[in-house]
Amino acid sequence: MLVHARALLVGTAEGRTAYIDGDLHDPAAVIAEAGKTLDFAQPIGLILSGVMGHVPDYEAARSITRQLVAALPSGSYLSLNDGTSLISAEMQQAQDDYNDSGATPYTLRSPDEIAGFFDGLELVEPGVVPCPQWRPDDAVDTPADIDAFGGVGRKR
Repeated sequence: MLVHARALLVGTAEGRTAYIDGDLHDPAAVIAEAGKTLDFAQPIGLILSGVMGHVPDYEAARSITRQLVAALPSGSYLSLNDGTSLISAEMQQAQDDYNDSGATPYTLRSPDEIAGFFDGLELVEPGVVPCPQWRPDDAVDTPADIDAFGGVGRKR
């Protein structure tokens, strides 16, 4: 992650990029660091792709997400996706094997739990669906249903 961030840090005429070495469990610190680069008077896009599964307690994960979104100005967006085991029974076994490997544990969530991260936001169509169903590209041969559900919500 840091190597990719360093490549982006060279900057462009369109904007600035910063890398925050932070802990998602401390959203206030993440927001404070982000405030050094982002203009919190303008809408911001918050992307949480495949990370909330690393917070095993669902209510704690929702609390973190709520705190991050609360800091964003009106008109901002949350894009969030995480793994499920709804489509393929093998996904649960793969997750169990991964967690047994000593790696940072990952918790699969139901689509309803993933939708719960968007409480209080205006869900953008098509809502919380398998990721390939979000703005599908007919030119790409991707299965329509995979065990990664996500959505986009707009803060009023």
